[in-house]
Amino acid sequence: MKKRKTLGLLIKGLDGNYLTYIWLMIKKAAEEFDCNLIVYEGKTIKSKIGDDAKHTIVYGFVDKPRLDGIILTSAISDELSEEELANFLHRYKDIPMVSMGRVVPNVPSILVDGKEGMKSAVKHLIEDHGYRKIAFVTGPKNNDEAMERYQAYVEVLEENNIELDEDIVFEGSFNSQDGYRIMENIIKNDIDYDAIVFSNDDMALGSIKAIGDLSEKYKFDASKKITMCGFDDSINSKLTTPSLTTVRQPIEELCYNAVKTLIEKIDGKETFDIMKFPAILVRRQSCGCEGEKALDEISNKYLRLTPDMEMTGGVETYSLKELYNKTTFMVKRFSIRSFFISTYYEGAIKFIDTDLLDKSYTVPEKSELIYAFYNFQREEMQDSIKIYNTKDIVPDCYLPTDRRFIYLVAPLYFDEENFGFLCTEISNDDIFLFEGLRSQISNTLKGALTLKEKDEMEKILLEKERLASLGQLVGGISHNLMSPISAISEIQETLESLINKQRELLEDKKTTIQEKREIINTMRMCNEKIKKHNSYISKMISTIKNQTTQLNCTSIKEFTIEELLGVIKYSLKNNEKLDRCNLNIEININVKTRISGDIRSLAKIIDNLLINGIQAYDENNEKQFRIDLSIYLDKKSIIFKVRDYGRGLSEDVKDKIFKHMVTTRDKDGTGTSLLLSYSTIKGRFGGEMWFEEGKEKGSVFYISIPVRKL
Repeated sequence: MKKRKTLGLLIKGLDGNYLTYIWLMIKKAAEEFDCNLIVYEGKTIKSKIGDDAKHTIVYGFVDKPRLDGIILTSAISDELSEEELANFLHRYKDIPMVSMGRVVPNVPSILVDGKEGMKSAVKHLIEDHGYRKIAFVTGPKNNDEAMERYQAYVEVLEENNIELDEDIVFEGSFNSQDGYRIMENIIKNDIDYDAIVFSNDDMALGSIKAIGDLSEKYKFDASKKITMCGFDDSINSKLTTPSLTTVRQPIEELCYNAVKTLIEKIDGKETFDIMKFPAILVRRQSCGCEGEKALDEISNKYLRLTPDMEMTGGVETYSLKELYNKTTFMVKRFSIRSFFISTYYEGAIKFIDTDLLDKSYTVPEKSELIYAFYNFQREEMQDSIKIYNTKDIVPDCYLPTDRRFIYLVAPLYFDEENFGFLCTEISNDDIFLFEGLRSQISNTLKGALTLKEKDEMEKILLEKERLASLGQLVGGISHNLMSPISAISEIQETLESLINKQRELLEDKKTTIQEKREIINTMRMCNEKIKKHNSYISKMISTIKNQTTQLNCTSIKEFTIEELLGVIKYSLKNNEKLDRCNLNIEININVKTRISGDIRSLAKIIDNLLINGIQAYDENNEKQFRIDLSIYLDKKSIIFKVRDYGRGLSEDVKDKIFKHMVTTRDKDGTGTSLLLSYSTIKGRFGGEMWFEEGKEKGSVFYISIPVRKL
């Protein structure tokens, strides 16, 4: 079976009156020639309007492996000089191309004889209506069609002996906002004219809206401003009041021939350099003719200057899971066949549209497919396909081979950052709803990704804290083990010396029994010391193993203060070391407050503090084993305060606490519990741990843990 061709359409928007018709006719032609179509909707490069610049990144996605050829519409390059256009198009040098509306060297260019069409409009105003003072609004100065239409205006004035008045010539840029702005300026400054000619319909429609909006505010006669004509014969031109006199371009013929010529070029056939089609004057009411009337129910107040947001509501959330579920609901609701969301694999980028004028600029190489809805159903994606080349738009498995497809690509951005793109399959002519969905997904996805990134950063920071604390712990262990190891090393040297001396005595017959006994006693003492040091090392290793096992368990990810108190009270009843603890608990926090982490780890740390508090008391006075545990909220942190009234800490211990393994229990303690506790609070809970001296006597230990949820 012959492979179906895939064409790319570079267009500044699908919902822009004139552009809507262009898009629909390109779509129709692609269907007639049985071609796939990928639409890159990217706005005008170097446009100063709103967020247009953020959209243009999609032009950087165009790539030969995905496309057989591309159709370039002139509106995307209206603001570019010939040199800038050449730099921009350099990236497409190996892809067959057809240009619509602008001459591109060595590229088949399909144009409209706009000059003759505009001449017919200006002549009609002069010859049929007798207007002499005719204002004119140009298009972009770098656009060939715009300059051609302006030149037609100038020539007709000369032919009719009318002097060109530069004061009523205004520079526009083919968008409706400019038409509104220019008419607002005319009204504010009370600029007079008989009729005004716009270089395209969008600007004319914008001016009609301005006249309607401002007529009451500035108290002027709207009928003296509404005499005008446009150029294009866009969809809305016949719906205004009055209906717009304009110049009709043969859009269907233009689009049909653009697709036909591109296919011929792809197939290696000879093509033309320039093809021109005539433009025809359409007489309606705005020039003063009795042309076709506008539909009564259409009001100028509802003229759209920007794309409408039809698909609104329903996807606002900052949960990725919920966003995907709501997106599925929305695309099903609007019968969208396929819909994909991708983000740049390396993260968001700062993009400006002039980057595309740099021949070496390229979009992020890899993207990650994070959501796929294909052939009317949500897809569970395999890890092997999630990461793919950005310019592929979607992974290969989501490119239909058994049928035609039309994919529309639009960017995802928020504020100054571009972070991904959408791809949707278009199965009908109603694409006005898509921009609303794109905008909503941009905003909600950015929020969701920001929260996800924040959580990941917190995990990274916690891991760094954990590793730093682990390093401190290892340092403490090393420091405490050095003493017994050094002692054993010295004893070993003593034993070697005694063994050598014993050998000498065996050969000396004068050696007395007393001398032999002294050597044996010394060796016995050395052996006892070795046993003692070995016991300490063994106990330390065992303690560290047991405590790290308990402090680093991760079976429970989240718990409440209430649940933690239950575990602490259970320990009081079942831990022999806590039998003598007279614990007073004071709670000044909502017990439903939640803590992220493992409940057993935190309970073990508090157990350690309670045990240390008990051991701070003299053994002969059991009734004094009082410990206060306070739990309260301080700003955004949960504070655990453990206070005893024992003998307190010595000065040398205070300096080393949380830094080295220190103990006040002499041979009965290893000094690991506080160091391990400190490491766990820092590394696993992202908190802090410190101590103070009691005001009267004893010690106060604090644990601070950030509040995650309430």
